[in-house]
Amino acid sequence: MQIFYAATGTPPRFSTSQERTEQLELGSARMDPLADMESNSPAGGDPNISKARAEEDAVDSGKNKSPDSRPLDPAASSIFKGFSTREIIWLSGLALAITLIVVFALRLFFGNITTSTPENVDFPVKGEHLTIENIETYWQKVNPESDKGIQLGTKFIPAARVTLKSSGSGSLRFLFENPKGDLIGDSVTVTAAGGNFLDSEEPSTNIRATGGFKDLGDYNEYLTEQVRLWKLVVLEGGPDSESAAFTPFIRMPISPKRR
Repeated sequence: MQIFYAATGTPPRFSTSQERTEQLELGSARMDPLADMESNSPAGGDPNISKARAEEDAVDSGKNKSPDSRPLDPAASSIFKGFSTREIIWLSGLALAITLIVVFALRLFFGNITTSTPENVDFPVKGEHLTIENIETYWQKVNPESDKGIQLGTKFIPAARVTLKSSGSGSLRFLFENPKGDLIGDSVTVTAAGGNFLDSEEPSTNIRATGGFKDLGDYNEYLTEQVRLWKLVVLEGGPDSESAAFTPFIRMPISPKRR
């Protein structure tokens, strides 16, 4: 009969199921490299630090976004939809050219509108009997109540304001001539003595034609005219206004300005 003796010391201990589970979890944690990296990082065990780091990364990513990445205006996109970049540039250049042409045409048109004419008469003008200080020419709209003897249908007539300089006695006859050289309306004759006109008893008097433009469009066209102008023809005579002895005195253009 053999007798076995147990070794002296602590008796053997058997592992329970709970201890085995803890050992397995510990082994799995040691085998996970990501867990090691997270545990070694400064914020490994602090969830608040991780959250702050995430918010900081989001702000940095927002700053790095280019402003050109913003969406285009839908209205602008719809206008140029279907056009290439070259076509858009060409259309923009065409629109600019048309705008410049329109501006140039308007400036040319309004630049040609003039209310004065080049002076070709050096006043005062001294004649044989009278001296004329100044003549101002213009156009006026016909007033049916005050303008008598005007040709039927006439809307605008040429007129003039004549001012005498102190002089002797004599007569002046006024004729109105269109650009073709035709005399329009009746002649107007006035007599002056002592530097005053007998009809107004003043140094100045108003003269008007009995014919002119029958339409407003004709007058508007005359505003841009610089060559084919109407003319005021002045003849001088003696104190006897009924005498046929009148000599050419002044011939001047009629200004397009209106009064």
